[in-house]
Amino acid sequence: MEEMMKTTKAGEELVQAKMRREITKLDDEELWAEFEPLEIDRIESGEIKPKTLITNCGWFHSPQFRERGPLIVKEMLSVFPNSTYIKWKRRWIPNSLKDLIRIAKERECTSLVLVDTNHLGHDEICIVSLLNGAAAYFRIFNLIPREDIPDQATPPTRLDPYVRMARFASQAGLGLSRLIQSLFPKATHSRTNKPCQKNRAFFQYQDGFEVGPRFQLLFKGVKKVSLDTGSLKLICMPPASHYDYPERQLMMPPL
Repeated sequence: MEEMMKTTKAGEELVQAKMRREITKLDDEELWAEFEPLEIDRIESGEIKPKTLITNCGWFHSPQFRERGPLIVKEMLSVFPNSTYIKWKRRWIPNSLKDLIRIAKERECTSLVLVDTNHLGHDEICIVSLLNGAAAYFRIFNLIPREDIPDQATPPTRLDPYVRMARFASQAGLGLSRLIQSLFPKATHSRTNKPCQKNRAFFQYQDGFEVGPRFQLLFKGVKKVSLDTGSLKLICMPPASHYDYPERQLMMPPL
């Protein structure tokens, strides 16, 4: 019995040591270790159909770039199936995230996407999983509005797109891939209901970036959100110098 207690204590100490270890890089294998994967598995299996709430509010909302918000929101609505938008009219305070999580849960949403343009004019989004509290931060580059893309003025079909993830090979990349995939329902089509060839979402990971003719996403960091209080725990958010180089930019092609 005493030996068993020692083994249990040693195991607990090992777990605590892992939790205390500081994660400084976005390619760390333990980047997503604190997040429970089972609920997201239910989306990938088709058991749960995801639903996303989008709002154009953020921590660093800037009146100078106020017109950027609706443009980014419109693009996100066209990309993520089964998504809806609400305008957050209140001043952003610490309780705002808690209130938004409550609203999203009341609408039976599985994800929350926060859109903002900061004081530097950088367009940013934060994807929050309402299944396990993972919050991934991205900066948006090279946005091309849908109206400016030939034959893409409106979504090609209301069918759920097929999602293809490329080069998300590492442990950290797979965690990011799963979070992005959790925004898309599992596409199931019969032989008589074949999907349009253009109705595909393709994400390609390239050293921290996501690429495409419509926009690029730069993966900036991860936090853990308490789904009860809205409080944030930092997992990894490298300084700007870590990712402000073109060769570290991620990329994402269109639907």
